Amino acid sequence: MKRLAFAVLMLAAGMAWAGDLGDAEKALRAKEYGKALPIYTKLANAGNAEAQFRLGEMYWYGDGTAVDMGKSQAWLQKAAASGHGGAKESLAVLKEREQRAGDLAYWTGYKGDDLVTGKYACPMPKIPQVSKTNEDINRVSTAIAQWETCYNDFVAGVNQAPPGVKRIPADILKLMSPHEAEQAASRIDDVTVAVISRRQAEALNFTSERDAWYTATQSFVAESNAKSEANKRQLDVENRRAADASNEYNRRVTQGATFAQPASTGK
Repeated sequence: MKRLAFAVLMLAAGMAWAGDLGDAEKALRAKEYGKALPIYTKLANAGNAEAQFRLGEMYWYGDGTAVDMGKSQAWLQKAAASGHGGAKESLAVLKEREQRAGDLAYWTGYKGDDLVTGKYACPMPKIPQVSKTNEDINRVSTAIAQWETCYNDFVAGVNQAPPGVKRIPADILKLMSPHEAEQAASRIDDVTVAVISRRQAEALNFTSERDAWYTATQSFVAESNAKSEANKRQLDVENRRAADASNEYNRRVTQGATFAQPASTGK
């Protein structure tokens, strides 16, 4: 009789649990987390594996409570210990999260490294105020062309990059809680905008320095060419004068002309 009475009590408890689980499930589907959480908590503390699993998920997702991965793992472990398949799968994901903690940290704490390193590094060239030799003009021109190519590649890369959460690799995204994914997506967008703004400011500064260098160097080259041309003309004049003088001398010698001798100063 005692065993029978105990069995009846367990059946009644199971029926009560089923009713409460149903209520909690309806509230969860309706996103009435404030109603679902206390029911799942009560049933989980009473040892119900399904409630333990759902409670672990709610702490993972931050449904009706702050995200708490520690509590999530604890409840999932209890559900898994009772043989709950979903809890075992979730624990496998948690284990993979630990193994890929660095990848998760990269995206949840995104700093835009992929936009400013490698082929997008684009170090600013040192542009002098003016170049006065062909060697320096060629050096600066090459550096300017390289930076412009890198910057244009950066612009193309940013324009082609998917926004927000789509930037996160699928194998990493599946390990994130919805709250983490949402925060990561927002951070990615904010950081990308900041990087673009910084690069645009760099481009404006670069353009200003490049144009000033080009104007000053072009002016120097023009002035140098003008001086060279003037010197050439002066040299041509002097050469013609020397040639004329030489021709006159040769003409007189050929004609037997005599040249006045300097007066003697002797007594």
